[in-house]
Amino acid sequence: MRTTGNNRGTAALPAMLFIGGIIVEIALAGAFISYYLSQSGFGVKISAEALAAAEAGVQDALIRIIRDKNFSSAGYNLTVGNRSANIIVCKDSCAGTGKHKITSTGTAMLKRRKIEAVANVDSVTGEVKIESVQEAAI
Repeated sequence: MRTTGNNRGTAALPAMLFIGGIIVEIALAGAFISYYLSQSGFGVKISAEALAAAEAGVQDALIRIIRDKNFSSAGYNLTVGNRSANIIVCKDSCAGTGKHKITSTGTAMLKRRKIEAVANVDSVTGEVKIESVQEAAI
C-alpha cells in the first residue's frame, strides 16, 4: 500500500464532527432547561388563577344563598374572565340540617383547584354564617 501526503487531514474530520455534536447537544440541553424553568413559573401563575376562579365561585354561591335561603344546585358554571368555575351547592343533606355545602372547582387551562365551604343558614332570621372555607384535593 502506498501512502501519500494527501491523507494527513483524515483524522481531523471525525474529531471536528465529534466536537460539533457535543456543542449542539449542550445547546439543546440548555434550550430544554430554560423552557422547563419558564413553564414551571407559568404553571404556578395558572394554578393561582384557577384558585381565584374557585374562590369567585364560592362567593357567587354565597350571594345566591343570601338571596334564596333554599338555594341548591347540582352544578352550574361561572365564567371569570377567560377562566371558569363549576359550583355545586348541596343543602341539608351534605353538611347537616340548615347548612349549605359549596364545592367550587376552578379551571385555568389544564390546572384545576377545588374549594369547599360550609355555610350555616338560620331558618328564623335568614342570617348566613360561613363556618369553614378550605381547599380540597382534587
